Amino acid sequence: MRYSTTDIFGSARFESMAGSFGALGADFSAIQINPAGMARFSGSHFSFSLNNTLVSTEGLYNNTSATERNFNIKPGVIGAVFTTDASNDNRGVMFRQLSVGYTRLKSFDFQQRYEGQNFFSLLDVFANSGFGISPDFIYDDRPFTTGLAYDVFALDYNENTTEYVSRLTAGDMYHNRNINTSGGIGEFHIGYSENYMNQLYYGGSIGIRRIRYNEEYNHNERLLDTVGVSLREFDYMYNQETEGTGFNLKLGVIYLPVDQFRMGLSFESPTISNLEDTWSADMTARHDFGDLSINPDFLFEGRNSYRVRTPMKLRSSFAYVFNYQGAINIDFEYVDFKRGRLSPSLDSFDGYNFTIENNEVRAQHRSVLNTRIGVEYMVLRDLFLRGGYAFLPQPFKSSIGNVTTANQTVSLGFGMKIKNFNLDFGYRALNLNYDYYAFDPSQIENRTQFTSWMHNVVFTFSKGF
Repeated sequence: MRYSTTDIFGSARFESMAGSFGALGADFSAIQINPAGMARFSGSHFSFSLNNTLVSTEGLYNNTSATERNFNIKPGVIGAVFTTDASNDNRGVMFRQLSVGYTRLKSFDFQQRYEGQNFFSLLDVFANSGFGISPDFIYDDRPFTTGLAYDVFALDYNENTTEYVSRLTAGDMYHNRNINTSGGIGEFHIGYSENYMNQLYYGGSIGIRRIRYNEEYNHNERLLDTVGVSLREFDYMYNQETEGTGFNLKLGVIYLPVDQFRMGLSFESPTISNLEDTWSADMTARHDFGDLSINPDFLFEGRNSYRVRTPMKLRSSFAYVFNYQGAINIDFEYVDFKRGRLSPSLDSFDGYNFTIENNEVRAQHRSVLNTRIGVEYMVLRDLFLRGGYAFLPQPFKSSIGNVTTANQTVSLGFGMKIKNFNLDFGYRALNLNYDYYAFDPSQIENRTQFTSWMHNVVFTFSKGF
């Protein structure tokens, strides 16, 4: 799911209209919605955007709230459209366009935290994971979990039952987990489009998607009742890095039955990405007799390669232009998240086929219809006001008990034309709702309900040439 959804990053004009551009075009960011929008350019064009993002995230864990904030500035869009005048007596193809550029599609720059009391412990998971494995082999079979906990005396081994037993009492633990993620998804676009008689516009693009995801968290648990055990608290540290490249194809058309009314239809193929994970873990524990840590020689790094196929997307768009002073556009985007798949990488030889995971994808996810509405109005000859709204339903089936509150985007902005270049400003607020389980999702007490507000301010400079 992390790689199957993208955000509404783009130019200031695009973002301030909530990414609703499928039947309008003439903005470089429209290539990610409908590449036929590039055919609306009648001249060559360059665009550059800078995104400023503030994210505030609240975690609610067993009635205890914790909030984290983070801020970053990164390029959002850089691209150019090279237009060729192909008109011949105003018949046939009027203009052809070659589009090249880069768009940042998603940001993973989040800081999240939760804290609160819970009877269940991460040590319970580690103990269960080691059942039946002798301590002589625990580092071979469970080097990132049970082996670490056993080495810092957070777990004991019972030779008679071959069980690992946590050094916990019958009281609650106080949990505190800090989660920091970074990276993002960016896409390099190469597109071609044509304008036929200023009535039919069509185009296609190839997307080369670059993925980078980094996650590190520190999980701390402190015993509230320490009678009869030496353990006082422990920290479990985990780090994961994912990198990869994917490819997709987009095709689209825009048709004007009359000049005021426009219709768009586009198709985005599944993105097939080859990814590689590397991960490591560490652990420390504080006892009544002192602190224990892991010998660095016993710390391992895991590595795995695999492929991800995200679901295809179908989009239909409708726009109305009133008196050449403004326009309203509505996009409907259909995505069947049940069709996402994991598969072995081409160089994998272990025979694992991800059947269990893919069955869970089908069992947990559903199809959704995303809706985006954007409005633009010319208040003065060279001054435009814009606004937008997007409603993005959750991809999870309600029957599995996951979060059902839809994600929503509200946006606004303005733009100015100064001679042959444009300056645009956009603001977008995105509300995200999601559940997070640190471990064992069968216990509702382990759930953290996260609510994030992403405030995105974008500036765009564009110029014809």
